[in-house]
Amino acid sequence: MKIHVLVVGPIQTNCYIIEDEASREAIVIDPGGEARKISDYIKEHKLKVEHIVITHGHFDHVGANQKLKDETGADILINQADDFFLSLSDSPKADRFLKEGDLIKVGEIIFKIIQTPGHTPGGICLYNEGQKVLFSGDTLFNGTYGRTDLPHSSQENMLRSLEKLYALPPETIVYPGHGQPTSIKIEKEMFPYD
Repeated sequence: MKIHVLVVGPIQTNCYIIEDEASREAIVIDPGGEARKISDYIKEHKLKVEHIVITHGHFDHVGANQKLKDETGADILINQADDFFLSLSDSPKADRFLKEGDLIKVGEIIFKIIQTPGHTPGGICLYNEGQKVLFSGDTLFNGTYGRTDLPHSSQENMLRSLEKLYALPPETIVYPGHGQPTSIKIEKEMFPYD
């Protein structure tokens, strides 16, 4: 698994391009803006993008959806509870809804979907058990967790979602929607659920 991060858009969103080096298949997680920057990377590395996965529907995670879909033909995947956010932007509609336990395959790489509402009603994370890697969107950050004082947010749901993530192996590397990577061990010690 090759992980490349492009920091894009006005709020410095981490857009991840996950590549299966053998097949050259890839997924893009949270293309929040700067579509040209993302598509240039895809073209330069001759990747075939199968899916555009949205961890949650906020504008800073979906800003390049339309152009990226037009250029790659990839499906847009999101949890149904966040689908309404797409209509608030110029994003196309979702091609498929993701729910707890769904699997996304990229070549030989498999991600399991973990539903993590709190920051938004339909927040999701992508977890690869083999390499113990989590893409957490805006649920869990390095040193904090996603805001719950926004419309459609829920502190109660966030605490339940954190509890679910903290059950993952402590050595799991967390790649958040903004900022630097961290680990489940570090974040669990820092924020045990409060």
